[in-house]
Amino acid sequence: MFKKMTKKEYFAKEKELIGTSTVDFDGPVITGGKGAIGYDLDGKEFLDFAGQISLLNTGYAPEEVVNALKKMAAKLHSCISADWPYRVEISIGRKKTEVSRVALAERLIKITDKAMPFKKRVIFEVSGATAVNLATKIAKISYLRSRGMKTENFQSLFEKDILIPSEEDCCRFSFLAFEKAFHGRHGEAHFLSTSKTKHLWAVSSSCAVGRLPFPAPGIGYIGILKKAEDLIAKLDKIAPVIALVFEPVQGEGGINVPDGKALKALLNYLKIRHNICLIADEVQTGFGRTGKMFACEHFGIEPDMIIMSKSLGAGLPIGAVVVNAEKFPDLEPGMHSGSMHANPLAVAAAIANIDLILKKNLVDRSLYCGEYALRRLKEIAKFHQGITDVRGLGLMIGIEFETVEYRDRVAKKCKEKGLLIANCGEKVIRMTPPLIVTIDEIDKALDIFEKALEDSKN
Repeated sequence: MFKKMTKKEYFAKEKELIGTSTVDFDGPVITGGKGAIGYDLDGKEFLDFAGQISLLNTGYAPEEVVNALKKMAAKLHSCISADWPYRVEISIGRKKTEVSRVALAERLIKITDKAMPFKKRVIFEVSGATAVNLATKIAKISYLRSRGMKTENFQSLFEKDILIPSEEDCCRFSFLAFEKAFHGRHGEAHFLSTSKTKHLWAVSSSCAVGRLPFPAPGIGYIGILKKAEDLIAKLDKIAPVIALVFEPVQGEGGINVPDGKALKALLNYLKIRHNICLIADEVQTGFGRTGKMFACEHFGIEPDMIIMSKSLGAGLPIGAVVVNAEKFPDLEPGMHSGSMHANPLAVAAAIANIDLILKKNLVDRSLYCGEYALRRLKEIAKFHQGITDVRGLGLMIGIEFETVEYRDRVAKKCKEKGLLIANCGEKVIRMTPPLIVTIDEIDKALDIFEKALEDSKN
């Protein structure tokens, strides 16, 4: 039975029955949506300029994705595709489309060609964090293989009554990451994240991590290089440094856009000088968010792996790691698998979603709309001293404030007025609307934002 309930009543139930998460109790309880507009439990509409944190690049309920889900569910809603693959034909519009792991992998290999112009392979996961964990696992396996390790070498560990990985050379590794990074909240993704202090609760790993300053404009490249050499020297005494995991544009850490030349030079140096694997976390930045299919393309970076999730499946739970097949030989059967990897419904959604992004040229649209929004926001900032910076690429935009308190007041006022945005970093509001957003909707959103600025002054 569906009982009528207000938003306030529903939130009370959340607090009573569900473990604390990241629920925004000033935000909506969503009942539906279309395009860039969502509907709230209290009967109000809102412009979603959070885009569900880059989850909905093609917006709420894109027709092609919804139809693909309906047709796929009627034929095959689930199976363990890692053990028994599937291949199903459905019609999306008038087009007959193959839904299979192979069909999705072919698309991912093709759309990553600019950033990874070499032979590639795809390994599936269920989320962004689990895909980060997978990428670090691949880097570890590759390193051990390069040192002559084989499965039989682990037999003595397998037979131990008590295994303490941190005491075993074959289980210890070091990674590099950037300050203010966010890669997830569990596993290796957890210990690589430094965007908030609370993210370090219960962090656990047999690995070590060295944190480098993010090469934002104005941060000296030489200084970062010296810091990298110092960290590598110290880490190598603990465990070998095997990979750098990085966001080409930082999301949760504050929408930090790098000095592209400095980032590329640093990555090339680490790769050539220290043979460090480059792992690009494009979970938030991928699928057109920054005005390129993948943000690495802006800076001419060629990573060894690209991690993707969020808008990969139009918001359905799916993740993937695209790897350099020439550098990383395939894993042995049984090394990695999962019951929910490449679920039929998520794969159908991902195929329809990628085709939609390409068909509607949403990557170019993101660049155009993002440039328009940035111009308007920079004009607004000239008349509001409480804003210290406006930055972004494509429709991945950050507005930094002088104080946390002012930022929080503005964010709350925006939500009261029907504009959903999300906080990030220390003092930043992030705007990451769906890529299908219109100029009229951008104007309406920024009018609300400007009014919220006025209403939030002390």
